[in-house]
Parts: sequence; structure tokens; C-alpha cells
Amino acid sequence: MDYEDISKKLAEIEAEMKKHGINVPPNAAPQEVGSAFGGAEMAFEQWLALVFLPAARKAVATKKLPSRSQVSVAALRNFDGRDEMDYLVELLSEFDRVTEAVAKQEETNRSS
Repeated sequence: MDYEDISKKLAEIEAEMKKHGINVPPNAAPQEVGSAFGGAEMAFEQWLALVFLPAARKAVATKKLPSRSQVSVAALRNFDGRDEMDYLVELLSEFDRVTEAVAKQEETNRSS
């Protein structure tokens, strides 16, 4: 697994978001939020489009991944009862796994 895998996963996530009418501004810089997953400032769908995707793309571009990602946990909570969002939640879960695997691999390489 590598950064290319994460980029591909982000493209899949964006495509699925668009199917649900969640539009991502092209080349958007990540917006700042003062609460977990933007809950106090915006709907979760907006947070995905305006904060998560731009920040994730920036992390891939700069090769500065977080050691842990929990976007799928937030998606499970926010999309509970919305069966049409199941595939998006699955993609976000895959993103979490791939991101954490790449971050762990990098940490191992630095320690060697």
C-alpha cells in the first residue's frame, strides 16, 4: 500500500459523494473547524467536502499522513439509518485502513 492507493481511494470517495449530491469544490483548501468533524459548524456532508477531502489530499501531496484516521466512525454515526450511504461508509472505512497501514509502514521504515 502506498500514497497512490490512498489517492485512488479518495477519488472513489469523491465519486460516491457526488452520487449523493455532495459536491467538492475543485482544488479547495481545507477549511478550519473548531469542533470534531465540524459538528458545531456544518453538516457532516459539508465537512466531508470542505474539510476532510481537501485535508486528505493535502496529506497525500505532502506525504504527511496522520497515524490514525477515524472518518468512518464519524460516518457510521452521521449516516446511521441511511442505507443509501452504506457504500460511502465502506469506502471511508477502507480509507482509514489504507491510511493507517501506510502511516505505520512509514513509521517502521523510519525506525529501521
